[in-house]
Amino acid sequence: MMKHVSARTLKLALVVSAAALFAVACSSSSDTKQSNAAAPATNNAAPAASPTVAANATPADPIEQAKATFSNTCAKCHKPDGAGGEVTIEGEKLKVPNLREGRSVTKSDDQLHNKIVKGGDGMPGFGKRLTADQINALVKYIRQDFQGKK
Repeated sequence: MMKHVSARTLKLALVVSAAALFAVACSSSSDTKQSNAAAPATNNAAPAASPTVAANATPADPIEQAKATFSNTCAKCHKPDGAGGEVTIEGEKLKVPNLREGRSVTKSDDQLHNKIVKGGDGMPGFGKRLTADQINALVKYIRQDFQGKK
């Protein structure tokens, strides 16, 4: 009789442990998803969102990410509107190109990409700080938002 009770107790302990681990794992997964999502939490009683709605609710839009990258990385010199101009960085005056007109408009996407990667003419290279995808998205963002191209 004692073996039967011990086996039963062991099974019960395993089930309780598995349930606790499952609850912790689901809680961690849910917290991670919520902290990574920019959209507000949805009502738990609502049916699952369609793929279109879910795609619109995530911050994965490359242009929006590029806008944030530009704001955090490029706007200090090129200004938030991309107009560039004379800027003083660390006591040094620089003439920063306007991304809305001039050479920036006439350069190919590859040339603009390479300029961001390697820098030059007073601009630092960002090839080690940004990924290729981030740089490609920046080029698209510059073309779309500052130069009116699609």
